Amino acid sequence: MNNVKKGDVLEKKAIEIIHRLIDSKILYLDKEYIKIHSKKKYQSNIRKGKIEFDLSIEVWPPNADRYSMIYLLECKNYDKRVPMSEVKKFYDDIMETQGVNAKGIFISNSPLQKGAYEIAEVRRMMVIEGESKDDFKITLYRKNKPVENRIPIMEETVDSSLIDEGVKIFEKIIDAEILNCLAVSKSNVSYGIDLLTKKDISIIAKDELNKLNEYYLTHAEGLDANTIANYLKTEYGIEVTKFNPKGNNYLGTCNIEEKTIGLSKSIVGTPRELFVLCHEFGHFILHQKLSINQVLLDSFSDSVKNLATGKHSLENPNHWLEWQANYFSVSFLLPETSIAAMLWKSQLRRNLPKGNLYLDDQRSSQKHFNAIIAFLAYHFNVSKTSVIYRLEELQLITHNTSVKTVGELIRDYKTNFFA
Repeated sequence: MNNVKKGDVLEKKAIEIIHRLIDSKILYLDKEYIKIHSKKKYQSNIRKGKIEFDLSIEVWPPNADRYSMIYLLECKNYDKRVPMSEVKKFYDDIMETQGVNAKGIFISNSPLQKGAYEIAEVRRMMVIEGESKDDFKITLYRKNKPVENRIPIMEETVDSSLIDEGVKIFEKIIDAEILNCLAVSKSNVSYGIDLLTKKDISIIAKDELNKLNEYYLTHAEGLDANTIANYLKTEYGIEVTKFNPKGNNYLGTCNIEEKTIGLSKSIVGTPRELFVLCHEFGHFILHQKLSINQVLLDSFSDSVKNLATGKHSLENPNHWLEWQANYFSVSFLLPETSIAAMLWKSQLRRNLPKGNLYLDDQRSSQKHFNAIIAFLAYHFNVSKTSVIYRLEELQLITHNTSVKTVGELIRDYKTNFFA
């Protein structure tokens, strides 16, 4: 193989590594705000030519004439340790293109020389080392805050005036995806139940949503029961049936062996139908290996949810099964990027600041809060309560109520305010 062809092969592997880092979610962020480029060339500010980066991720606020933040990724394939000159060149290229609020990420299949590592550390760049697209790890990044993993902005490029609350939301999502997709997931099994993390379940739900139709993620669109039922039938041969609620104290059933999902007629046509359908779908996807009989499972108590905290106590197999199915359902119906994008759009339509949804004791604040929650619930075809809990879980609500928590407001005003 000649050097040119060998270089092409290595470059292909490099791009695969980069796409692996972002493919789990970032590609499905709203294209209006997040623009991803492969091999884009940026104009040099000291010479006439342009500088090419392997991959770049630009964060664009609405109606802006340029991006407010940029991730620049460079990937090198070496048969030996990466020399200092390569990392220095990457840094110089970023500075030369006037990347504002730039985050530099250097990916290599080989370890860095000591000098290269020191440059990356001083210049606040992330370094990722690996031997293939299936074997890589973060070897260097700094934390902006001690309690939260974030990819640092390169100090010389910081322009805080361009980073509003809306940009911070997408920055947090992109940072988390790049960092989390490199974390090793530890899976222990009890009664055939995988102890899946939220991240694990979110990835599984995203994969299913992408198989259904990636349009729902790329355009932050909501789903409907018929679309999901048709997908279950086509993809898995699952038959969705309706049963009479009389004498039954449950809303849905899932028979993995017979490939059937049952829904109570009492919830058909209500916002609960979609959530319960996806909850049972979650059981089908996540619990194929279940090795506990129904009698034993029923002997375990149900998990009790604290309305004030929105958290469950997971103490037995039944708790884990139901929590996992619930989290699959909410991740499938309310993907993090989709609900963040639609929250931003709803705020812009009401001339409100972009960012977290704010709630305090003022009637005007509660009015805006209620209107946005109602819009999101209608858009995604779910209950308002589901929307509020999802926003809370994603830390997209800032509440400054002196008397009640959001959970207490939901409980007290469910009929005449949030229902």
